[in-house]
Amino acid sequence: APTAAPTTGGGAQSDPLILGLRGQVFQFDGRDGAWYANVATSNLLQWNMQFRHFDSCPKGQDMYISGLMIGTSSKNVLIVTTEDAIPECTSDPNQVCLGDGTLHISFDGGETFISQPGDYHYGNASRLVAHNTYASCSRKWHDYRVSPTSSSSSLLARKLRWGGRRTTIVEDKPLQLLSRRRDHMIEPDDCQLWIQERSNDLLQQRGAWSTLYVETPLVSFHIEYRRSDAQKQCQFQALDAWMTTVGEELEREPSWKGILGETKYQVYDDETGVLVEGDRHKLLLSSEDSDYEVEGPFGTDFRAAHTTRTK
Repeated sequence: APTAAPTTGGGAQSDPLILGLRGQVFQFDGRDGAWYANVATSNLLQWNMQFRHFDSCPKGQDMYISGLMIGTSSKNVLIVTTEDAIPECTSDPNQVCLGDGTLHISFDGGETFISQPGDYHYGNASRLVAHNTYASCSRKWHDYRVSPTSSSSSLLARKLRWGGRRTTIVEDKPLQLLSRRRDHMIEPDDCQLWIQERSNDLLQQRGAWSTLYVETPLVSFHIEYRRSDAQKQCQFQALDAWMTTVGEELEREPSWKGILGETKYQVYDDETGVLVEGDRHKLLLSSEDSDYEVEGPFGTDFRAAHTTRTK
């Protein structure tokens, strides 16, 4: 039976591995090209993800998350990958592109895409920072925390919830966003040396791997984009995403749906009373992957959203 508890973390990793909000870890297979509801709440957050199959990878390790859509009341942002670099990034030797031209961002529902690193403000009070990253600086994990509610630190949080845009006075610069995440890097000491060589050129760095930070009044995300080396037999492109901050309004939302959303509620085995941590068929409301499919990146309706636990 499910029980509620304070949310402590959660994300979706590329192959696809779901890192539950209560420490659960389980595989979700999905199908090639389909979009799935990862977190869905009424009118607050819709986090969808697309799966892609890579034929060159071993069976059971050949499905990766290749697209993300994060929608809030502020606005939607769509993040997609392409197998090949776009011509704009290959024809001009001076052009710097995300993921060497294979990672793309849209703020207008997929009408147009941006493939360049940058510090972008969108919607009423949202921000996305994207840059290519040194492999040692890539994240292996990221903690999640609930936004502070008291003291001076809550002033910004309240301002954001009320719809105010942050100014450059209070925003972390892109290099600061990278530096403050040292504890979660693959090789922090090696990364620190790379950071020290950067001054104002972080957004001019080339590379096949990229890091994105998405900040909205309701929730913040940390996203890593990885590509396999050209020499590797298993050729893949992968997006890992974690929620890093959740605002009070979203935290108080009573009904979290979707693959990751359902892990907000701890589940205990009815027969043994043991906390369920890795059995996908007991953790999720539906045992059918297709019940979490949505119609395209901006879809909001899926069969599992209309299902309730009977145990």
